[in-house]
Amino acid sequence: MEGESFTSGSGVQIAPHAPASGGNTLGYIENGDWAGYASVSTAGITRFSAVVSSAGAGGTIEIRDGSATGTLLGTVTVPVTGGWETFQTVSATVTPGSGPLHLVFRGGAGSLFDVDTLTVS
Repeated sequence: MEGESFTSGSGVQIAPHAPASGGNTLGYIENGDWAGYASVSTAGITRFSAVVSSAGAGGTIEIRDGSATGTLLGTVTVPVTGGWETFQTVSATVTPGSGPLHLVFRGGAGSLFDVDTLTVS
């Protein structure tokens, strides 16, 4: 699914990037921001992956169950990829949950990274 198809969030915005899937990313991500995906259930998932880019600090994505403060199901590290339009896939094993998917973003100061697409399986 497209990162920018979030249904709730705090601090994040849609960012245009021509080489991104659909031409946009979930962007302007800073420490503590989050995005929720009401139509994506965490029930039965064991793997999370995302296509990301970063000319900022990089950081981590916390995969959470039900809300931005819900149970932590897993964490994936996002490296600096060398540019906002230079994409890389990151993935992690996660523990299944039961509610809608929420992503919480952690890292240093300023813009951390963008999320182009995400996959749960």
